[in-house]
Amino acid sequence: MTAASIQGVVLEELRTGKYEVEIAPSYLIDFGGQRSYDMTHQLFIQYQGTFVIIFDGRYGLHQPLKDYPQGDITAEDILVHWVNSILLYCKESDDIMPMILFAATHSDKLKTDVETAKKRFTQELTTLFSTHFKHRHIMYDRIFLVNATNPKDPEIDLLKDTLVDIAFKQTTWGQRKPLTWVPLELQFSEMRTKNVSFISMENLRELNQLNEEFTLSEDSLQDFLRVQNSLGNILYFDNPGLNNLIVVQPTAMVNILKSFITDKHFWPKKKDLRRILKNISSTGKVQREHLFKLWSQPKFHEFVPTDQHKEYIIQVLVHLDILVVPKHNDVCSTNDATYLVPCVVQSKLPAELVPSEEQKTICMAYHLRESIVPTALTFKLVAASVNIWPLYQINGRDCLYLQSAILNIDDSNQLLILTKGQRVIIYLSNTVSKHLISPDVVASIQECLTSALHRVLHFYHECFGKRFVKVDVASLFEAEVGLICNKETCLVRLTVARENKTWLCNNGSTHESKYCLYWFFDKEKKTCNPECKGLNTEALSLHPTDKHFVRLAEQISIAVFDQFIIHLGLTREEWETIEYQFTRNGKLGMQLMALYECEKKKKLTQTMTLQDLLNALKGIDQHHSLCQIVREETNLTGIAESILQETPSEEILKSLTQHLGNCVIQLGIELGLSFNSIEETMYNHPKEMYSQLYNILKKWRQSSKDKPSVYVLMKALRRTDAGGLIFLREQYQTS
Repeated sequence: MTAASIQGVVLEELRTGKYEVEIAPSYLIDFGGQRSYDMTHQLFIQYQGTFVIIFDGRYGLHQPLKDYPQGDITAEDILVHWVNSILLYCKESDDIMPMILFAATHSDKLKTDVETAKKRFTQELTTLFSTHFKHRHIMYDRIFLVNATNPKDPEIDLLKDTLVDIAFKQTTWGQRKPLTWVPLELQFSEMRTKNVSFISMENLRELNQLNEEFTLSEDSLQDFLRVQNSLGNILYFDNPGLNNLIVVQPTAMVNILKSFITDKHFWPKKKDLRRILKNISSTGKVQREHLFKLWSQPKFHEFVPTDQHKEYIIQVLVHLDILVVPKHNDVCSTNDATYLVPCVVQSKLPAELVPSEEQKTICMAYHLRESIVPTALTFKLVAASVNIWPLYQINGRDCLYLQSAILNIDDSNQLLILTKGQRVIIYLSNTVSKHLISPDVVASIQECLTSALHRVLHFYHECFGKRFVKVDVASLFEAEVGLICNKETCLVRLTVARENKTWLCNNGSTHESKYCLYWFFDKEKKTCNPECKGLNTEALSLHPTDKHFVRLAEQISIAVFDQFIIHLGLTREEWETIEYQFTRNGKLGMQLMALYECEKKKKLTQTMTLQDLLNALKGIDQHHSLCQIVREETNLTGIAESILQETPSEEILKSLTQHLGNCVIQLGIELGLSFNSIEETMYNHPKEMYSQLYNILKKWRQSSKDKPSVYVLMKALRRTDAGGLIFLREQYQTS
């Protein structure tokens, strides 16, 4: 019978109610066990699946494996890793699925007979998994010891029969489904037999129309695709830009991913291709053109035959966070676009980069309630973070490592994301002191990371086939906060920190909760709490930055500023001279220049400290104003689209000045220029505000420590509140 005649027979049986399925199709996906494949596997782990985890019987469970040069990885480690990864989102119910089996290879190479070896392996597996809290999904009391070189090996037949027995025990066996789905299921099956990897949504709608009275409505068609995706029969992403194609054969996606996410053993022999893969594994980066070259190999070309398919795959991989669009100067929408690939990075975070200075760092952790944090989850969380902040660089190398990354929040703060056991630990370090960390910035970081973690957990629950089950992801982890203590990470439950002003750690040290709670700071609160005692002695000994002067001047009215600045050290005559000289720079500009002159005067004998500012503030009864100098505007956090990472052209900067008010001094400080440089600009361009603004913007563009991006400029303009932000949004078409 032809495919068309089979289709006709099936349609007739459906009409007469005689249609019965006598053969249940199943899909076999063969993966590699190396951790380099973790990210690809997680996409295909389904709650209705049966998993056979295979190890080399010659080496047993406890002998270190040569494939892992660090010398501390055994088959036992790999089995535990995969069992936990598979069962991570498996909730207890009457369903036995998923089910995990174990098989050992090379039975023909063993020194003992098969039965003795099977008995030993079974005992070891029972010891390893019998107490696992999801042990009912693990067949640890039976092992299959196979000789893959013998096609008549009885152990392989036993394994096959066991898989069939498990299939019959599935709760989904015999489950009814809409008869109207059958024609499309058959059409998908026919496409698989013809090795069709993709079908466009347009062509699928045309096929659907051929099914006469069994044609699905648009809503029913979408439901059909979502269910088929949740069952692992297809891959369908119901997102704009991705829903125009359907992956008919999920195994095609596995093979596409293996083109660049693969173990070194399987690299191609061609030198140029090996060079590409070596660069990906060492840097965690890949260029678009290099992906296209890898996919042009004959064994991958059949899966992605056209540039249209390749572009679609790139969009899917970006959606899945396997490829990440980084927030730095490699990003552009050209053929030379470079992507990060966190899941292929093998180099570990150097120990010296883990924060160890107590006075500079605050910490937070997401303690997952499950037994292990899957590697792929960490990859996705790092990827989500890199979508918000750029990677920190040391000697030109991006700080992207195995299950960790260091990100650059701003000139003074770096963020480390690191996984240890069941915890994803976050370290925020200030280059000078934790007392100078802004609680607004810390809270914004926490909000972005928590939101990203929620998305990641939701994603994996959906990938696990639980799309229609409502999951409270907040119940899957517990927040902890802490500090560095004796060069170690010291954490306490968030609830404990909130209920107590201090807490006693395992090292016997007492810690303040104040800085730990910055992670959950109320950004809407603009004043101190009634019980606030101000900055402590350690903080008051620090030197104020130029931005601190800005934050302080914003809080002091011009009516009392003369009293404040005289308390700080200027004479009445010196203040009146500055007032006269800088009147045209507005109230804030005049105050900032007075603070600058006061600091210069103070330097003749000693360095100005926050204690000096506090003493002067007490003279005008505003000592709590000092508590607010680390407050920051964070409304733009998280909108740093790729286009905003571009450096603005001189034409844009020149046009921007026409949209700005009198903010020369404040804008210069917000952009990181020194008072000396700003004063030089005002001296060289007297009474020419637009020339002064343009010169400030040019200096920033030429001398910024970090990349002078549109996003950085937008944040500075937002803080100065002197206009120009709407102009930039329109120029770069951002929301």
